[in-house]
Amino acid sequence: MSRALHHYMAYGLRMHSPIALPFAPSPSAPDQEPDVAIRVGAVPAALPAPVIKTRLWEGTPGAFLINVDGVARYLVTEGRNILVEPHGSDHNVGVFLTGSVFAALLQQRGVVTLHASAIETRAGAVLFLGSSGAGKSSLLSAMLKRGYAMLADDVTGVLLDPGGRPTALPAFPTVRLWTDALDELGWWPRTRGKVRESIEKYLLPMERFCITPLAVRAAYMLRPHNRSGIEIETCTLHTAFQCLLQHTYRKRCLHALGQRPVHFRAVAAMAGQVPIARVERPAHPFRINALADEIERSLRERDQRECEAKTGSPAAGASG
Repeated sequence: MSRALHHYMAYGLRMHSPIALPFAPSPSAPDQEPDVAIRVGAVPAALPAPVIKTRLWEGTPGAFLINVDGVARYLVTEGRNILVEPHGSDHNVGVFLTGSVFAALLQQRGVVTLHASAIETRAGAVLFLGSSGAGKSSLLSAMLKRGYAMLADDVTGVLLDPGGRPTALPAFPTVRLWTDALDELGWWPRTRGKVRESIEKYLLPMERFCITPLAVRAAYMLRPHNRSGIEIETCTLHTAFQCLLQHTYRKRCLHALGQRPVHFRAVAAMAGQVPIARVERPAHPFRINALADEIERSLRERDQRECEAKTGSPAAGASG
């Protein structure tokens, strides 16, 4: 039985998919040749000679295979093809396709994939880096409630533009949040879907979404601690470089796919141009609104310093 073909746009790439991607909007020009073709079919049990093989995935230059029990097997090749063998509902298949699977495809294309969420500000994109549980999606959601627009959640793709400036790419207009984060935010949207039936994590559609690639203005690395205060400290160039390497999405995939040299060069360029700050925040209680207050204060101060540097005189005010 044939499936209807859906047309989507994410990370600047047009894609055709027989699987409906959860809450993803369709572009207005479905007849254009896709950059990414998604197909349904039998996925091989293993790659012929993987460089790295783990319990969940294996990879080699040009090919990445991942198996998600009870959901699907996925094969990503040459940065343009995704073959899917579903074992679960289309919703669950689509959730993982837009996460780990698409991240591997971006890495095959030489896109820097950071474990980060991203928002639009007047001066460009601001990234929130962090390990799982650091609060990236929660902070993103808090900033959206304050009127910002999102670019990405969990996986932020960054390319160097023709002038060598790091540019963040619009991803999918969805946020993934655990129930405790939704309770902390006081926010339970009516439209939502579980990431997996067995866990209390939800995929939520976002209306306020930026569709234009943006120069990266700043990045904040989130790290929970056991103290009561929120501390923000600007990173040195070396620390910024290490931070970006540390928070690369699935770093081991880069080695398997043969993309480490490309990634290192792009990360070095980003560390040299983008101010990166370390943000330590209380683990319990999270204090998400206080954290959002401090991020906005930091952005205003950064605006003021940049304005003063350009004009040579104190700025009267700063934008968000």
